[in-house]
Amino acid sequence: MNSGDDRGPITPGGLKLTGIRRSFIQAGTRLDVLRGADLDVRPGEVVALVGPSGAGKSTLLHIAGLLEKADGGEILIGGRACSGMREGERTRARRDTLGFIYQFHHLLPEFSALENVMMPLLISGRPRPEARLRAADLLTGLGLGERLEHRPARLSGGEQQRVAIARAIVNEPAVLLADEPTGNLDGETAEIVFGELVALARKRGLAALIATHNAELAARMDRTVLLHGGRLVAA
Repeated sequence: MNSGDDRGPITPGGLKLTGIRRSFIQAGTRLDVLRGADLDVRPGEVVALVGPSGAGKSTLLHIAGLLEKADGGEILIGGRACSGMREGERTRARRDTLGFIYQFHHLLPEFSALENVMMPLLISGRPRPEARLRAADLLTGLGLGERLEHRPARLSGGEQQRVAIARAIVNEPAVLLADEPTGNLDGETAEIVFGELVALARKRGLAALIATHNAELAARMDRTVLLHGGRLVAA
């Protein structure tokens, strides 16, 4: 499926997957997880990725995020082909153009909320005063202005995930990839945090692909794609 077929010309940028294939060998048997998956996610569009456990959603996200190599096919991020990149180029592309959010926040426990969000900016060479200002502005916008100096252990689950969201987008990536980003939160908190995540993605023009098992959350996104039989189809 080309998800842009009925929505006019594809906008330059965003995320485009073409013919993505990935197989694994288990107990001497070949398992074809992805069999030519195609997808277009435009800047500012939030797409839900659904499918049963074991269908390959995480594998697809890892390939789209340049964390894992496909057996075939092409990944374009911001119009740039990535499949032929060397490892150093892939690392730079992940740092500069991709944001990741997982079910568990993976914050560094010895650093404050502010320092956790500053980290990607410092790694990319931004001056510390600029990194501090940008991180503080983003966290304040997420309602954490009074929690900047708190370490993760002093934050609630929802607050920790807000910090993880801020960390993922502070470098202004072109693409945001999320794997069950609210799956570890209670229902009410998940609703609130998810709403903030979607609003930020749209406001900042990110091409966002979010894997979820929650049908209600999927319905709040711009559209839903189902991973079925190794391919993506409209849901």
